[in-house]
Amino acid sequence: MHYVFLIHGMGSSSTGWSKNAKKLIEDHYDKKAYAFLADFPLSDIKFVEINYNDIFDAYLDEAKQHAADLGSWGKLVKTKDPTMSGVLGRIVGIAAKEPAKSFLITHLADVAFFMATDLGWQVRARIAEQMGAALKDLKAKDSWSIIAHSLGTRVATEVLQIGFTGAPSLASFGKARFVMMVANTSYLLQELSPYNAGDVYTNIVYPARKAMGVCHRYINVSHELDPFSFIKRFDPPSTWGNGEVFTQKLYHPILLQAKDLTSKEVHSLEHYLRHPQVHTTLFRFLVDPAGRLGPTEREMKAQMDIYTNETLAAQITAAWRTSIAALRDGKFETAKEIFDTWEKFGALVS
Repeated sequence: MHYVFLIHGMGSSSTGWSKNAKKLIEDHYDKKAYAFLADFPLSDIKFVEINYNDIFDAYLDEAKQHAADLGSWGKLVKTKDPTMSGVLGRIVGIAAKEPAKSFLITHLADVAFFMATDLGWQVRARIAEQMGAALKDLKAKDSWSIIAHSLGTRVATEVLQIGFTGAPSLASFGKARFVMMVANTSYLLQELSPYNAGDVYTNIVYPARKAMGVCHRYINVSHELDPFSFIKRFDPPSTWGNGEVFTQKLYHPILLQAKDLTSKEVHSLEHYLRHPQVHTTLFRFLVDPAGRLGPTEREMKAQMDIYTNETLAAQITAAWRTSIAALRDGKFETAKEIFDTWEKFGALVS
């Protein structure tokens, strides 16, 4: 059995949040479309949903009670960016007066709380607990991997850094077969996170064939129009990890282009997974640790033709494309500037 942990990002992710993503994976895990899957039943893979959203909900509810004097709230932490406290204050102030329906409250509040309060340790502990509960059942030939999305990529990075350098140790279960980071914020948020997991290009979270690192393969998926992806994009140097990541071809970056839009939900996990290059890369390492199998050129062309037709049929205007592309021209030096861009994005996708 191969266990795949699904770690959500920001947003309202209640129990069952991964249902749509798993359904999409199941639909595309088609042996008629991709012959290399023929000898590998999907039943050999167990998807394990990780959930920590209730921690954010509880913090937001408590923070609203302190909205008038948030600076005295005991759960705040010193932030690396002086504008971060103002960002959180604005979010809490709006949440205290309005229904929690806007993108700012339903999504960006999660990032702000992770950056400006002490809830990070609870989130990391919750994830480690859920992963440990599943991994304790691992048998000799079993293995595991991670698919993390958005804020979850930063959380996963911190969990892995702790889990492979401290106790309790995830390393006791063996290294992950692969870590797949979708809309990777780990580099962007390291400059804002109050927890120091080390520089993402020099810490323990990298792929390696030997005992070092936390996984055997690292898949990084981003999109040119996703502001959670293009702002300070995760782009490791040739010296990343033990210095052999690139020469041994253990890093698998996928950058989707501006034309790769099947809906306005460019940041959603499902939107990413729908792309043939993304799900076939996932399938390659699900069925074979070395990724030696894969689609033929004919199979890939057929699926890309289908995908291209979906992009052409998408209800997206030229004006909308121009507006979202323009977000790339903003300033991203401070937390306030970054959150302002994200809020503009939220208005475009709502």
